[in-house]
Amino acid sequence: MWLAAHPNLATTLERAPYAALYGRIQARVQLKPVIERERFAQLITHALKSAGCTHTLLADSGLELLRQASRGLPRHAGRILRTAMQLAVPRGLNHLPDELLQQAIEEFR
Repeated sequence: MWLAAHPNLATTLERAPYAALYGRIQARVQLKPVIERERFAQLITHALKSAGCTHTLLADSGLELLRQASRGLPRHAGRILRTAMQLAVPRGLNHLPDELLQQAIEEFR
């Protein structure tokens, strides 16, 4: 059985009531932020293509803004992108300019 959860679950499982379950966990893996620029760009590009995006949505400068604002955390990057896309739709945009991405970042904070 696989158990995937927020890192705080490990702290909870270390408590006495969960000792039996905690003792049965054979492997623990914690995903680290993707801070390397190229790997982050590949991750975002792959995610967008997997979602059906067939054109360039972000400029290189936008990817860098996203990487820095999300601190390399894919979940945070996804939230920022979702907000940016919600801001872009009413404006009829098919890309995310840096100014719009910056606005989404401010809303995320």
